[in-house]
Amino acid sequence: MKLILSLLLTLKCVWGSNLPIVTIPSLGKLQGTYRVSLKNQTFFSFEGVPYARPPVGKYRFREPASVKSWHGTWEAKTVYKCMQNFQYTAPGDDFVIGDEDCLYLNIYTPDLNPNANLDVVVYIHGGAFMFLHGGFQGPEYILDKNVVYVNLNYRLGPLGFLSTEDEIVPGNNGLKDQIFALQFVNDHVKYFGGNPNSITIIGMSAGGASVHFHYLSPKSRGLFQRGISQSGGMLNPWVLVEKPLEKAKKLGASLGCPTRDNKQMIDCLKRRPGRQIVASVKDFQPWLYNPFSPLGVVVDAWSPDPVLPDHPYNLLKAGKVADLPWITSYTSSEGLYPAADFYANEEYLNDIDTRWNDLLPLILDYNYTLDSRLHNSVSKKIRDYYLGGKHVTRETFMDFVKILSDRLFFTDIRKGVILQASTVTSPIRLYYFTHRGAHSKSEARSGTNKNFGAAHGDDTSYIFKTTLDTTSTERDRAMVELLTEMVASFAKTGKPNVPIEWPSLSKKVNDPLTYLKIESPTDLSVETSVLESAKFWESLPIMENEKLFPEMKEEL
Repeated sequence: MKLILSLLLTLKCVWGSNLPIVTIPSLGKLQGTYRVSLKNQTFFSFEGVPYARPPVGKYRFREPASVKSWHGTWEAKTVYKCMQNFQYTAPGDDFVIGDEDCLYLNIYTPDLNPNANLDVVVYIHGGAFMFLHGGFQGPEYILDKNVVYVNLNYRLGPLGFLSTEDEIVPGNNGLKDQIFALQFVNDHVKYFGGNPNSITIIGMSAGGASVHFHYLSPKSRGLFQRGISQSGGMLNPWVLVEKPLEKAKKLGASLGCPTRDNKQMIDCLKRRPGRQIVASVKDFQPWLYNPFSPLGVVVDAWSPDPVLPDHPYNLLKAGKVADLPWITSYTSSEGLYPAADFYANEEYLNDIDTRWNDLLPLILDYNYTLDSRLHNSVSKKIRDYYLGGKHVTRETFMDFVKILSDRLFFTDIRKGVILQASTVTSPIRLYYFTHRGAHSKSEARSGTNKNFGAAHGDDTSYIFKTTLDTTSTERDRAMVELLTEMVASFAKTGKPNVPIEWPSLSKKVNDPLTYLKIESPTDLSVETSVLESAKFWESLPIMENEKLFPEMKEEL
């Protein structure tokens, strides 16, 4: 024990007196720190690297602007969070955290030689476009694969996704932050040993949808070479926000701002405290935090310089998508987000059961996309299809999880990946993650270690270190090795290295869906599916995707 303590003190002294320095010629010097990977490899850490000007004061609600150079040495040792109303599960909770000055990224590298030319992995965090931060996904696992790892912040909620449906605030500022960060990485990652011509972007949930956005946005062309979307795509029902101007005016009115003139309203909102603006999110979530993504992406065709000029479905159908390798995925029990919270408090399940017709449009996010006169009849069809005559209880909980999984994730991830595969020449692959490790993200939310299957985000926690312990068993450590190797090999060659041959998807939209099933580190198989429940969801009169453009519809 004394020897270990002596070694630690020695390392602390050496590191403290010789911390790593990187100079970015156009900006200035950065001082980082040393970290240690899962396999005890030392790497360099630079946290809180500014990539854009702080979006505060007159810059609030504006597109990101170039960061100014700094004098002296910037201490890159702080992980920042963008201001957010962290999700709450009790009425009246007010949990605003983070700062408006938050446009920073974190860079981790095993080699600071500018000629190292290491492949780069950039992580875009999830959180429904409303919460979380880049630093939530740590570097300790992926750095064992000899890559440069970057994660980033982008503005969230009303500060990042408010839109007045005109040139005043076109919308999508959070996505514009991401584009700005990717440009920063392209321009400067070589100073951290990275290869700007080999950048792979990866994200989960809203981060997965963000990755998919970059395939569709003309403004992201050339900024990356490969991508991985976990548990999220641009066709998912919670991605595109409905009635953005109406919501902007509701927010303005709640904070005492004039709403008849958009410029006056925004000028007024710029004078309001950021915490008040962010706290107002609860006004758009009538039941707990549902719908969980009330402010998100818009088709900003009204902008003089749009980043999403058309509906994602139209862009995919027309083949207006970056022709680059893409991996997408979902887990076996995606719907545990948000359902695990409901299991934790049986009163929530009772409330859903008794107020089904009122709450389901909020939880499943079709409150705005289905004619209100059809809410009751469609909600009943969903109940009959999945539950029959059963009530929503802890005994039928997994049936309810299946509803959320199919509606919020499976159906439209499937649709997006099939469409994209049909219009590009690059390989498109899908994996289905069913491994339930010693722990799951569902535990903290459900209050139990009961095996509900692989939860939303479980797979990501085997690639990047999070609060979930994924290294306590040999089986889980083997899964860390499998998934980090899959990601790193894909980042290096465009082809993921897994123990069996993983075929890309067929280019014919009516062919069965072929995917890699990951059940355990030693149990992988290639399977096909037609996902019968997708046909049920596509039969409902919810006005999304192909229902908005019937002339373009093709059987999927």
